Amino acid sequence: MAVYLPCALMLLMVTWLGFLPRWFTPLWLAIFTVTNTVFYALIKSGLNLRLNDPSMTMAQMTVAIAAVAVILYHADAIRGGMLMLLLVILLFGVLRLTTVELLAMGALSSAAYALVIVLLTTRKPQQIEPSVEWTQWATLTATLAVMGPLVGYMSHVRRRLSESLRTIKDMAERDALTGAFNRHHMGEMLDREVSRCERGAPAFVLLIADIDHFKHINDSFGHLVGDLVLKRVAHAMREALRKGDYMARYGGEEFVLLIAANDLAESKVASERLRVQVERLRIPELGRHNITISIGGTVYRSGDTQSTLLGRADAALYRAKHSGRNRVECDTPLAE
Repeated sequence: MAVYLPCALMLLMVTWLGFLPRWFTPLWLAIFTVTNTVFYALIKSGLNLRLNDPSMTMAQMTVAIAAVAVILYHADAIRGGMLMLLLVILLFGVLRLTTVELLAMGALSSAAYALVIVLLTTRKPQQIEPSVEWTQWATLTATLAVMGPLVGYMSHVRRRLSESLRTIKDMAERDALTGAFNRHHMGEMLDREVSRCERGAPAFVLLIADIDHFKHINDSFGHLVGDLVLKRVAHAMREALRKGDYMARYGGEEFVLLIAANDLAESKVASERLRVQVERLRIPELGRHNITISIGGTVYRSGDTQSTLLGRADAALYRAKHSGRNRVECDTPLAE
């Protein structure tokens, strides 16, 4: 929409110079303001997410080509200069389109100008020199044929770069084995949550979950099976979490979870859900050996730091381990 504004200003200047009718620019601007408002409304409402291409790039470029075609039909002596607008439109495809799609948009631009020439030759023969127009059309078509693959290559490079950046970001934030966030990311996340609570946001619950007898699993079944257990447990806990909850691998067989809970009683429900989800796991490689976890938790208190939260949760986990394992303990008694 922002590109249409300077285009309208340019049309006002061209009108002032006498190359366009005075009524043209206000009408053109009104029509295409409405058209782009429709695109904006689709994006704002989320209806565009139902489409194969939520950005509606080709649809928006098609409308822009139509807008330029209308200008070309009325532009008279400066028609050749207005052709540059079609090249500008093609550049917008670099953010989304493939080479084939860009060539299709280039072909549409070429066809739109050819249609304008045919209409002018039929309806306003006195305002057009066909040999000049068709020469300009051939030049435009050749230019678009070169730009299409070039812009398509740039689009491909951009997509590959985006994928590489996402991979690098995942490698920096995620644990390679379990797919959970890593300890570094957990530290940053915990600091953000503490700062958020200091500004008056609702408190949260921090849990440390530890796989029971994990050393015995490694010693008895091997480290490959141990790795499999870590992955399966992480997946099971992730399945039990709600959308706003958070999980990171703290180290070894320990995981830290940040739970959105109004009080410790509510966190007890969430913690039990995690414990039961893991307890139900059946891993063929372990035979009859069942997997369980112990959980220690604490709720944020005014003045807490990352260290105090982790310290209390770790102490609660220690109690859970020494009270029989496969249980939940918190640093404050929980309402039953």
